[in-house]
Amino acid sequence: MDDLRVKYVIPNYYLANVFVRKPGDLTDGKRLERLNQFVEEMEHLNGSWGALGTNYFIRDFVDFQKAMVEEEEAEGGEEEKSIVKRGGVDVNNLPMFLEWPEYLFWKGFVQYHSESNKTVLDRFFITFAIHGNNLQSWPARGDALREWRKVVDKYSSEFGLSVFSDDGIYVDLIENMPTDAWQSAVATLACMAFICFVFMYDVPTVIVATSIIASIMTGILGILSLTGTDLDPIVMSALIISIGFSVDIPAHISYHYHTSSSESGIRERLHQTLSSVGFPALQASVSTSLCVLSLKFTSIYMSNAFVKTMITCMILCVFHALVLLPSLFAIFHRLFSLCCVKTSPIETK
Repeated sequence: MDDLRVKYVIPNYYLANVFVRKPGDLTDGKRLERLNQFVEEMEHLNGSWGALGTNYFIRDFVDFQKAMVEEEEAEGGEEEKSIVKRGGVDVNNLPMFLEWPEYLFWKGFVQYHSESNKTVLDRFFITFAIHGNNLQSWPARGDALREWRKVVDKYSSEFGLSVFSDDGIYVDLIENMPTDAWQSAVATLACMAFICFVFMYDVPTVIVATSIIASIMTGILGILSLTGTDLDPIVMSALIISIGFSVDIPAHISYHYHTSSSESGIRERLHQTLSSVGFPALQASVSTSLCVLSLKFTSIYMSNAFVKTMITCMILCVFHALVLLPSLFAIFHRLFSLCCVKTSPIETK
């Protein structure tokens, strides 16, 4: 459903709801002119549909009031005529206006109450619409929301304005997502490096294991980007979960390699490690992938994004842990042997 909304609805009609909490005395022509000025400014933003896409009850109310003045002119409605001349609207006519069949729908936009035989307008809201194919992307919607907020802030203290968009909460999160993503990745790497060091107490092994985890994280981000996945709140959540999974298999391989007999040669140590952990690691990755794949039976963006991220993570984990990690241990062993550096978990006889 969301895909259809993004593809067909948003590019043609992306909506902003502006709430007016302090309308004030709209019999004052200058105040009403300021309110109309705000509406016109919103209607002249990039991609706006203009007055055609705006729901602003004051315009219909003004037309209604003018028609009433013309009809009652012969009866001497001087007070109402005076308000019209000042450029304002007589809010006392609001209940009558809202009862007319062609204006009944405005009841959902307006709140008012009666006080001392007078009508007081409490609050109302206005809707504005913009269009553009670029609105299918989150950054473009973020730019649109910032433009709306910029205009609303200019008049907010005067009319108590606030703007609401269906995507507002996600757009605000998206601004912080790149920072949150790299901070989560760095924190995970730092914690993993610390834990490896505590249990293995060997710097080369910790460096290799941490580098592999960093490579898996980078690979997940790169593959998702290449396949056209945007960094939205749902993908961000899936990434954080996948980062936790990316630690598991490389950590087991590193720990078993570290605890294998240092008296054996490098080939024997790798053989012991892979024979102990290799097949269980494959079983774990396959079973996890099968569990995650069950989410593909629902055509929901959230589940599809999670499946895509987790399957990518599992494939990269297996490849890094069972192919790259043993290769790096062998390379480091050869380099340290050539340099005659003795490190107990890597050095062999």
